[in-house]
Amino acid sequence: MMNKQTGMWVKVWGALLLVFALGCVTGAALNGIYRSQSAASQPLSIREGEAYFETLQRDLDLTSEQATTVRAILDETRNEYKMVCAEVRPRYDSLRTRARIRMRAVLTPDQQQRFNAIVTQEDCKCPELQK
Repeated sequence: MMNKQTGMWVKVWGALLLVFALGCVTGAALNGIYRSQSAASQPLSIREGEAYFETLQRDLDLTSEQATTVRAILDETRNEYKMVCAEVRPRYDSLRTRARIRMRAVLTPDQQQRFNAIVTQEDCKCPELQK
């Protein structure tokens, strides 16, 4: 049989566990809401290709003639962007490489390995950086 003091401690610990669990659930829910709102608030750009066109078509209620013209403009502009990127890419790569070399010089070997993993992951997230 439980005495009064043991019963009180069980209730206190139960209440603490309940508060902790509710805090976890609330935090997870708020994180999900924040992430969904921040993703939705990110405007699409011309680089998103078809998704950008579909957003314009839907939000502007384009006629079929307008849609054809807008799609052609987007395709043409995307190709021009690619040409500009190709011209600038060597300068950008040089700057990025120099900065990374300078940063590696101040890191320990262990930090350098972690840094390499970070920049590899960063490069994979950005298709424009792919050669």
